[in-house]
Order: sequence, then C-alpha cells, then structure tokens
Amino acid sequence: MSPDAVLDPADFRMEGVLGYLSNPIREGGTGELIYTQAGTRRTCGARSDEGVAIAKGTEVIVTRYERGLAYVRTWDEMTGNNTGEEPRG
Repeated sequence: MSPDAVLDPADFRMEGVLGYLSNPIREGGTGELIYTQAGTRRTCGARSDEGVAIAKGTEVIVTRYERGLAYVRTWDEMTGNNTGEEPRG
C-alpha cells in the first residue's frame, strides 16, 4: 500500500460483509466468521442475529457489528432462499 493512499472508513465497515462460518454458531452462542476486506482475509467472532444455530460452512451476511462481534444472518435467509423458493424480485 502506498504511503500516499487515502483510507476510506467505508471500506472497513462490517455491515453488509459476506463471509462464511469456520466454526458453527450454537443457539445463543458464538462462532467464527471468515471474510475478506480490503483484499485481506480476516476472522472475527460471530453470533446469530436472531440467536439461532447456524452450521459450519454456511454463507452469512453481517447485519451489525458490536464490541468486536459480528451479528449475522444466513445468505439464504437474506435472499429469500431459506424455504427452497426462488428469491422475490
């Protein structure tokens, strides 16, 4: 990275980040999220936004980030594919 490069805080926002779980989230528990941001692979603790269990390897989206923890929902839930239906337009 160039020393003259300007850092934009928007490039480091967690809300909306897509990643996957390397450790599952148990009901009411904490797992681990792997994601890429600013060209670097990163990890952080993750909890389900609704307190439900989410399996290892599931693609998730960060809905909020508080105190070093990402609160996530599954990609399928956010796109409407959680029931096997096509996404709504």
